[in-house]
Amino acid sequence: MRLIVGTMVSFYILIFWIFPIIYRYFPGDGVAESYLHPIYMGMILLAGLVVACTKIVLEKISELNEMKKERTSEE
Repeated sequence: MRLIVGTMVSFYILIFWIFPIIYRYFPGDGVAESYLHPIYMGMILLAGLVVACTKIVLEKISELNEMKKERTSEE
């Protein structure tokens, strides 16, 4: 759970605090950033979802590997 929350917080800091500083140095078309904030929040939630699903899949894979090792040690 700590990994999921950490990913979401770091993604939030990156998008809303660090990238605006970097964007100042690149010429752009002047799109208002406030219209993009809901999209950014959705990206943050998706990042947390990807980390959560990856963690679940890795746990299941390790369980299957343990079951496989138990079977081979019994034979």
